[in-house]
Amino acid sequence: MHGQYRYTRTHPHAQVHLLRRYKRESMIRIAAIEECERRISPEACRMRIARSIGFVILFLLVIPHLLGLAFGVPPPAVFTLIASTILLQAAAALVGLSLGQHPAVVLIFLTSVAVAVMIGILEICDLFAERSYLIQRLLRKIDAKMGRIDYLKHYGALMLIPIIWIPGIALYGAPVVAWLFQYPRRISILCMTAGWVIAVIVVMAAALGLVRLAF
Repeated sequence: MHGQYRYTRTHPHAQVHLLRRYKRESMIRIAAIEECERRISPEACRMRIARSIGFVILFLLVIPHLLGLAFGVPPPAVFTLIASTILLQAAAALVGLSLGQHPAVVLIFLTSVAVAVMIGILEICDLFAERSYLIQRLLRKIDAKMGRIDYLKHYGALMLIPIIWIPGIALYGAPVVAWLFQYPRRISILCMTAGWVIAVIVVMAAALGLVRLAF
């Protein structure tokens, strides 16, 4: 005991270094698919992927068509809104307004399609990580660096809200950013959805304001 006490007193920097190294290594996580395969069976992993595909179909096709039935939107207009959201992203709100739809209906339509895109991209990223050792190494490096910054570790997902507003990144880039930084899936989708809703509302507000100024 006495020898151990002397070692602690004479080597404080060594202990601090080992403690930091242990904390840093304990915060390194592996990609979602790799984690899935390590903890549960391949069948369960396939079920997880099938469930994700089901969610994509639900938000991309089922919910918009149910909304169309509920609000009297004809199927061609529903497909137009879906396609315009995929192509134009938040600017698709202009298409919805031009079809004579209420802004609230347009917002719900576009948000449903956007959530489907987010889920789909996140799952595709997982599949790439499963087959690429380089991507897995990249994720470990990013996670190790994030572990040193408390703000990013606890509140980093909030940056997805403004990221989805950036042209060129927006709906298709924000899920990739969320995946690279390995933020919790539900929190990431929630933050991206919040940013998306704000973007669509701003687009519609600007469009309606311009119409009122013109007339």
